[in-house]
Amino acid sequence: MANSRPKFSDAALSDLSRMFFSDPSDPTPGGPVRDAVNDYSIESLSAIDDHLERVRQDPPEGDALVKFVLRCGAYVGEVIRLQSKTKTWHWLAFADAARIDPQVASWGESLPTIAILWDGKGFCFPLGKVLKFLQNGREDSVKFFAQVIVAGPPG
Repeated sequence: MANSRPKFSDAALSDLSRMFFSDPSDPTPGGPVRDAVNDYSIESLSAIDDHLERVRQDPPEGDALVKFVLRCGAYVGEVIRLQSKTKTWHWLAFADAARIDPQVASWGESLPTIAILWDGKGFCFPLGKVLKFLQNGREDSVKFFAQVIVAGPPG
């Protein structure tokens, strides 16, 4: 574990999460999220799962995919950060996470690992979960993912 505290990217990812729903000058690929309540609740992720299912039918590619995954993953991660009552999560850039954990470094920097949530002990990968949903469908529900992370280990 590194001695120096990593640089948090919380503000940048919070901004990206807001852009997922509304950036008229640069809309998120995939069209508007229907029936979504942009309130950072776990329940709001039901609409995100539905939206991901629609987007999955004709997924964006290239830069549009990157924009979609970054913004949607940021929203999912912000739900986790805001709803977690037992842990404090912070966003880290890949390089900071890789300095903390050699296993993260071994995975390499890619779209699923470019921004990672860290609670001081472990990591979770909201961007990776969004990408997995686009690949696999509802078996990779972002709502279920967030519920499990927020609930924490049984105890």
